[in-house]
Amino acid sequence: MSTRRRNEYKLHYFNLKGRGELARLIMVYAKVPYEDIRYEMTEWPQHKAKMPNGQVPVLEWKGQLLSESLAIVRFLARRHNLAGTDDWQWAKIDAVNDHIGNTFNDVRPVFTAGEDQEKKKEAIDVFFKNSVEPLFKSLEKQLEDNGADYIIGNQCTLADLALFNFYDFVAGMFGADRLPNCQHVAALHARIGQVPTIAAWIEKRPVTPY
Repeated sequence: MSTRRRNEYKLHYFNLKGRGELARLIMVYAKVPYEDIRYEMTEWPQHKAKMPNGQVPVLEWKGQLLSESLAIVRFLARRHNLAGTDDWQWAKIDAVNDHIGNTFNDVRPVFTAGEDQEKKKEAIDVFFKNSVEPLFKSLEKQLEDNGADYIIGNQCTLADLALFNFYDFVAGMFGADRLPNCQHVAALHARIGQVPTIAAWIEKRPVTPY
């Protein structure tokens, strides 16, 4: 394998799962070699000015920089056979990814609650009631209506990996017992987690708080 191929993709992000993990999962699932560049918070200021919008994640592809986590995963999904079989499927996949991405945003009050435990508990309860539960119920219905092992179509797409990533994030942050009881969602998460490349990645990836 050539050096050019190995270095075609570089993902710049913090030493966290967060907004960078879905891009990593896509490349792991698709068996795409990439360089996983992680910044500790203490060293981030010296790199900030080099990044578009002064933010990460940033995908570096052939020397070009792409910012915004949703744009990055769309780009990767379309290049690596995770975008469905036609434009309509892709639009539906994109809609699911946006829905999950918007729900990710809703967790912010939990982090901004600081050390106020009562405020944090309230923020967590609101997050689950107003965001996590509606999302899981919506995806549960889509899986049931599709009558397949996947959210859209009959093969794994960005939508399925996005759900896996969100499920993993919420279970890791708050405990799997807090998750809504949605059997199709849970089954999809289990199937994706058993994919050999995904399972190997989860086993070896750095242990981070979220």
